[in-house]
Amino acid sequence: MTRLLLLRPIVAAMALLALSAGALGCAPQSTRLADASVPQPASAPVSAEVAAPVVAAPVPARLVSWGPTPSLVAGAASAPAISGDSAILIDEASGIALYEKDPHARLPAASLTKIMTALIALERGHLDDQVEVSVDSRTMRGSTVMGLVPGERLTLEDLLYGLMLPSGNDAALAIAQHISGSTEAFVALMNQRAAELGMINTRYTNPHGLDQGGPYSSAFDLAVVTRAGMQREDFRTIVNTKYRVVTGSLGTYQLGTLNPLYGRLAGVDGVKTGYTRTARQTLVGTVTRDGHRLIAVVLRSPDRAYDGTALLNWGFQSYAWPAPNSVASSDGAARSGT
Repeated sequence: MTRLLLLRPIVAAMALLALSAGALGCAPQSTRLADASVPQPASAPVSAEVAAPVVAAPVPARLVSWGPTPSLVAGAASAPAISGDSAILIDEASGIALYEKDPHARLPAASLTKIMTALIALERGHLDDQVEVSVDSRTMRGSTVMGLVPGERLTLEDLLYGLMLPSGNDAALAIAQHISGSTEAFVALMNQRAAELGMINTRYTNPHGLDQGGPYSSAFDLAVVTRAGMQREDFRTIVNTKYRVVTGSLGTYQLGTLNPLYGRLAGVDGVKTGYTRTARQTLVGTVTRDGHRLIAVVLRSPDRAYDGTALLNWGFQSYAWPAPNSVASSDGAARSGT
């Protein structure tokens, strides 16, 4: 009896504590689990167990069409086996992809980056701009260069040929500094323009494409920016030049293209090659026949010349257009590439 009398105050105290906890909202663990499905007041903290909202993946740009869509011809051969990790073949006028191999994969593009560098330079500068160079190519060992030295004076047009034919990384820096005042400011413009074109799988960190900073792009995005560039006559003229001699205030530069498609295909009119150890061989190639232009992009390839040639040949052999269509369009915002 004495023991029972002693226990009663303890039991009463425990009951009082339980009532106080309930009043403060401190329910036992089992009660919280049971009430997990009960809607919480707006002021209540969000439970850690609530799943984060699902965010839809960005949608790649939809290319505006200004020409008829080609159709696969009867008895067409199967698409070629491409050795590159990623590739795409598009019809320029319709914007339709005729071939795709992991086209949205984010991969280093190497010097294909210079396509955007050239486009911005043409959009924001003037070909006859006089540029005083501060870049020293002699410090850029192991890099493809035009051969610039500090104090050289050339036109922006000359630098663009040095950029796109021998793939001058020094020319890329000189152009960037001329257009924007600094390399960093120019890179910001590159990323801004990529966003405007809908290039959602592209990030630029420099104007030349070397691996520093981890830049990346995709085969589809590179087709987008190439399509935009090819709507400009000045861009088409530069990328379809095999050889050019330019003379500055300090020297003369003999500039030859690195495009391996010349001599392999009829109708080649561009555009650019690239290479780094990380990116391997990269290529954007264009061919125009009977008024129709195809754009081929190959990334991380062991043999870009084979891949590009195979894709472009197959495209013209396997597709037919319903009506004549000129791709030599006049410059204008109506054909910005998206």
